[in-house]
Amino acid sequence: MSKKTTKTSVQPKYLSDGDIKKEGGYSKTLFETLKFAYQPFLGKIFLCLFLGILGRGLLLANTNVIGYWVDTLTGRANLLSGFSSIQFVILLMVMALSGFVSTLIFRVGFSRLSAQAISSFYDEVTLRTSRLPMSFFDITPAGRIITRFSSDYGNVFRLFGGPLAEFISIIFDLTMMVILITIANPLYLIFVGFIGLMNYLIYKLNQEKLRSSRRELSASRSPSIAHFAETTQGASTIRTFRRQKSFSERFERLDRYFLSQKMSTTKNVLAFSFQMNSLTALLLLITGVSAFFMVEKGWATVGSVGVAFSFIALSGNTVQMFFEWLTQFEEAMIGVERLDQYMRMEMEKGSHLPSSSKFATGHPIYSQSVERYLAHRRLTEERSASVQVQDVWFRYRQDLPWVLKGVNFEVKPGERLGIVGRTGSGKSSLIQALFYLYPVDKGQIAINNHLPKLAEASAGVDLNLYRQSMAFIAQEPILFQGSLRFNLDIQNSLPDDKLWAVLEQVGLRSWVESQAGGLNLKIEERGKNLSLGERQLLCMARCLLQEAPIVIMDEATSSVDPQSEEIMVKATEEFFSDRTQIIIAHRLSTLAKCDRILWLQNGEIVALGPTHEVLPRFKNTELV
Repeated sequence: MSKKTTKTSVQPKYLSDGDIKKEGGYSKTLFETLKFAYQPFLGKIFLCLFLGILGRGLLLANTNVIGYWVDTLTGRANLLSGFSSIQFVILLMVMALSGFVSTLIFRVGFSRLSAQAISSFYDEVTLRTSRLPMSFFDITPAGRIITRFSSDYGNVFRLFGGPLAEFISIIFDLTMMVILITIANPLYLIFVGFIGLMNYLIYKLNQEKLRSSRRELSASRSPSIAHFAETTQGASTIRTFRRQKSFSERFERLDRYFLSQKMSTTKNVLAFSFQMNSLTALLLLITGVSAFFMVEKGWATVGSVGVAFSFIALSGNTVQMFFEWLTQFEEAMIGVERLDQYMRMEMEKGSHLPSSSKFATGHPIYSQSVERYLAHRRLTEERSASVQVQDVWFRYRQDLPWVLKGVNFEVKPGERLGIVGRTGSGKSSLIQALFYLYPVDKGQIAINNHLPKLAEASAGVDLNLYRQSMAFIAQEPILFQGSLRFNLDIQNSLPDDKLWAVLEQVGLRSWVESQAGGLNLKIEERGKNLSLGERQLLCMARCLLQEAPIVIMDEATSSVDPQSEEIMVKATEEFFSDRTQIIIAHRLSTLAKCDRILWLQNGEIVALGPTHEVLPRFKNTELV
């Protein structure tokens, strides 16, 4: 008996960038999100909608008035039989002007309100994304995040920010056409219903195909964007190793997939549009022939036929436009859906939204009273604080190995603790754990015996208050695009004289004074217009201004020039002399004046004791 083998085609993983592919209808939370966004503006929106349907009704009703005018001229009695030609003209002008003004108010007013609602949604997504766990940013490609906040939001705002008023106007037109056709001759409702039914069937026939292709198009943008961002960040390395060709080929491969998906989506849209146009042409032919026989049989007057035929011809195009707009509306809804996924993700444990957040999604939100209380609160008013690390087991994800294993130690207030260990020993991971940037699986870390509050039911201090007690200087100095003042005083609460005094301490005052703008000196993205030493010293100044009781330095002097290193070492001895200091350094001379040394190896403590005892032992091990 022969065995039959089958082959299954496997789609390349990178084509969708690992993004979740959703099938079927929209999630229920999407409509709840739109309700949250539009709720503050509902009163004004309903007023705009009323003016909109009134305006469209007045403009379209001109056709009925002209029909009555024609019947009056042919001697047929109607509602306006007593009107003269001048009165008909005046009535038409008044209706047209009133309709135009009402429609204009609707278009402008609704577009502005809709833009504000969608902008508030975007702000909420940004706010919540900034509070997602660090693991999210570790596993999510930058291109995917950028795509959500650029292309997807662009699709949303393109429709909801203005054209949505046009889409609603089409709905108003269809509604008023049905009413006005009924007034002219109810028999023509059969044709309108038939037109609507046939267009709806064509729409349903293409709906899932269009929705699926647009979702895949949205997902296919991010791989090429992520690759491009990676390439620009590592341009110097790529050029040094002459890897331009391989990076260029990969980008072209990713971009070709995006363009092929875009072409596929465009083909589906054009096929849908062709089907709608063909149906409209056929229905117009049927309507015209039917109108001739209805007049001949005396079932309709010439005026009513003119009105009805005009509306049916217009409704055919309008119904087609409605369903074409509906497909664009679905594209925007896919954008809302993708942004809504980020907004509803579980935030970092212990994180809260500000009281101004209006989207009730079940995430923790500060009350206004708590916000006011925390704004002027510090964990301790003392110049230094203690740190308790008790049996800490730490890893970055559940599927990764432990990087800290049962670590136990305590840093006393005002103590200077140096941490040593080979690469991969867990030194930087310990810093991550101290800030609770990742969940601590086992054990706990406290400041002055205060644990951070990581769940609503647990005890402890606010997570932000806990973190504010630690100032951090990293190996790679981080500066933000903006003014020098903003980078030094992010909360914009310190006077200039204090900023100048700290710049004097770190040896940068004369340099800043020589720059155009002084404290308003423009800092480029990631401080690219500054040297590495200048960036690190500015981070030192920011750390001094924070006045935190605990100062943590992670290889802060490893990449700076000797002069800058001297200033930073001086900071540990003088500027931070009354603070608790935790210092990681490869240059062991930097740790010579520490009170104690903590030696880590493979995530475990090898030794913890006075500097003169532990540091020589570590040096001897390094030499072996």
